[in-house]
Amino acid sequence: MVSRKGAIQFVRGAVDDWMDFAFPRSCVSCGDLLLKSEMEICWVCFARLPFSVHEYGINNPVAKSLWGRVPVTGGYYLLNYQSRTMTSKVLKSLKYDGGVIMAKKLGELMGDELLRAGTLMHCEALIPVPMHPKKELKRGYNPALLIAEGLSRSMGIPVNQSALLKRNATVSQTKKNRLDRWYQTQHSFEAGRDCSSLHHVALVDDVFTTGATAERCLRALYVGGIKQASVMSLAFTV
Repeated sequence: MVSRKGAIQFVRGAVDDWMDFAFPRSCVSCGDLLLKSEMEICWVCFARLPFSVHEYGINNPVAKSLWGRVPVTGGYYLLNYQSRTMTSKVLKSLKYDGGVIMAKKLGELMGDELLRAGTLMHCEALIPVPMHPKKELKRGYNPALLIAEGLSRSMGIPVNQSALLKRNATVSQTKKNRLDRWYQTQHSFEAGRDCSSLHHVALVDDVFTTGATAERCLRALYVGGIKQASVMSLAFTV
């Protein structure tokens, strides 16, 4: 006799199989059909992604971009980013095409890489770069939060969404230069109620370009009372 749990699993599997048949998923990079075990990018394209060769630390390009602007303990990123490349297709999927599973999986991978290097074990909280509530409601999710949740799953560090808040809504910064990004983010972030109880945190974002957003976020966190901060980004613009 089949148990209730077994019956539910069978039905879920049948529904998943039917969905894959009726609405086949394709790789965001090459367009080939995906297997059930694959996220939004096939394993062949995943293996060809331009992964970073830099370890976590103060000399990581993410941290070096913030030298002289705001104090950082260290930085880390997983993927090299350039426009019209495989990484740009992955990030487009994360931002605009509902790449929820992929965001969490890549976050987990970031955490695994950091654990292999034995870093960030002392960090108290992962703080995703927040979105304005209206923008998040329209998109349906915050990519930075999903990446942070993936990091948390592999590293065991809790995600804190209340230590940093987005105060003002801003338009997309995708095509803006460093000065435009600076002025647009100037008064966008503020420390939340949990900030003063934290010592060392890691700010998490999906892509690091000029560092304007990270700088504003860190300034708000320091005003709120934190003592040390690292910056984790899924991708870094090279």
